Amino acid sequence: MSRTFLIILLLLASVATASAASGVKGRAAWRGEVDAGVTIRAYRSIADIGQEKVVATSAPTGLDGTYSLDLPPGSYYLTARNYDGKPEAGKLFCYYSGAPVTVRPNAYTNVGFNLIRIPKEAAPETTPTSGIKGSITFQGAPLERAYLYVYKDAGDGFKGPGYFIQPVEKGNFRLRLPPGEYWLLARKRAKGGSFGPIEPGDYFNFYYGNPVRIAAGQTREIQLETITRLAMLEEDLPPLRGIKGVVLAPGKKPAPRVYVFAYRDAAMTGTPDFFSAPTGPDGRFELPLTGDGPFYLLARENFGGPAVAGELYGKFNGKEGAALKLDPQNQVREVIIHVEKKAL
Repeated sequence: MSRTFLIILLLLASVATASAASGVKGRAAWRGEVDAGVTIRAYRSIADIGQEKVVATSAPTGLDGTYSLDLPPGSYYLTARNYDGKPEAGKLFCYYSGAPVTVRPNAYTNVGFNLIRIPKEAAPETTPTSGIKGSITFQGAPLERAYLYVYKDAGDGFKGPGYFIQPVEKGNFRLRLPPGEYWLLARKRAKGGSFGPIEPGDYFNFYYGNPVRIAAGQTREIQLETITRLAMLEEDLPPLRGIKGVVLAPGKKPAPRVYVFAYRDAAMTGTPDFFSAPTGPDGRFELPLTGDGPFYLLARENFGGPAVAGELYGKFNGKEGAALKLDPQNQVREVIIHVEKKAL
């Protein structure tokens, strides 16, 4: 082997070591049985799931049910399934109930998927009023004292009471709803009550067919099987290094559903180097970063393409933007980003 060729190999090895990967990894199982052939899909928002706007897809799980999906640092919503296209009865599906998942630099977040087998549902009925009917179950049996949550919008990540909450005492429900599009979830908290974060041991699920579209004079059958959330070992993550803070609209009001992007280039164009999950109703966000910077921050409602008129948009420290550097002695820096509607 020539000396020059050896040097090239060593340089390539050093580059590979320096650029350590990040993403999610874990196992997918159905009722405790591991499954091969399941792919994990990452999305930037819940709404993107229904529109099939996938950021990345893993290779199919192996015979032991394990997977690994490389992702840049950021926040993601995840599903697992063994089919392409529209869901079909008998196929496997799971929405990760701990979403959004934060992927941090040079680390893999452990995420396990508790799959359901998609049930067969009857065709919509023609009825005097519109709505839904069906059942909430766990492993084939009715789930008593659960709650059915109905949302008109997925933008807030299903935080808060939503459009309607229906107590389901014996597993079966029937609910009138105006014609429209809805997002459905079922939940039974181990601690009781209808509010609070999803915790290991809770019964929960996101309806595999979301969003549900109901026409006038139509009643849809919904079979919503719940799962129990697993302990995902997220406590093994390294501490956050990056920025966190709040995005404020005019009048110092919190700006929900806004992304925060971080660029290494002051031009702030193209794909961001890092991005956050959409801000919550309180306008707050977290954004992991690699290195000390400088970084250039931009907050906006849309992900991709040029900013459009009426879109909430703003740069860190004013219209011209400013470089931000992290202190090597402090892991997290707090920032405020002001946004306003983009002019015509």
